[in-house]
Amino acid sequence: MKTEWELAKQHLPVFMMDEREPFGMKAVGYTIFTENLRSDSFPKRVIGADWERTDCVIEYELWFDYDIQHLYELEHVWIYVGKDGSVQKVEGSFHGKYLNEVNLDTGKPPLDENGRVRVWLQPGKHAVLSDPRLVRLVPEWMESCGELAGADGVPLPEMFQKAMPVPDQQTRELVHRYIRRTFSFEPSLKFQPFFPEKELPAEELLIPWQQLKSSVPGRLKKELEKIREAEKNGLI
Repeated sequence: MKTEWELAKQHLPVFMMDEREPFGMKAVGYTIFTENLRSDSFPKRVIGADWERTDCVIEYELWFDYDIQHLYELEHVWIYVGKDGSVQKVEGSFHGKYLNEVNLDTGKPPLDENGRVRVWLQPGKHAVLSDPRLVRLVPEWMESCGELAGADGVPLPEMFQKAMPVPDQQTRELVHRYIRRTFSFEPSLKFQPFFPEKELPAEELLIPWQQLKSSVPGRLKKELEKIREAEKNGLI
């Protein structure tokens, strides 16, 4: 019988990222569901399934230090694994909501030629999509990477507000300027694969969610220190 970590590793997706994407994925967390439970990392939804047919639901928590419009970025992919070990269904986070991830021609899960789940990440914003053509349907998909870069500053989620102070207006404006000056780009809409198991150090690959969660305030504080140092050196 596979451990939870082995299950998460077996079904780890490949992520297609824009060739000009300025932000690398920094860590991948995971949670395994075998009964209906509220997601701790995506608390607006309860993860449920037909448990007579479903062995487990694997939630992957995708950590980036930045979204092109703000500091802090956590996206999700949910993979429903059947009793026979096959991928039954895939879902992905999309701007605070979530979408079914399907092959647009067949309606089946988006698998590559090796049977591995493959999803595309919106350039700069990292919303999860099953087909690169869908990027053009997202409002301001281009503007968010240019004139609107950094506009949201530091939207600190409630779950982390006990671990660190909510950034003030001055800090939010500083982050806005830093992101806009440092990371603005024009998406190419040409995508290349990101394989977490090849690109991430072992200590950042498939971390239990609670461990990743506890590291987030430190990650944010480190980036804020870097931004303040850039300001001190006249780079913003």
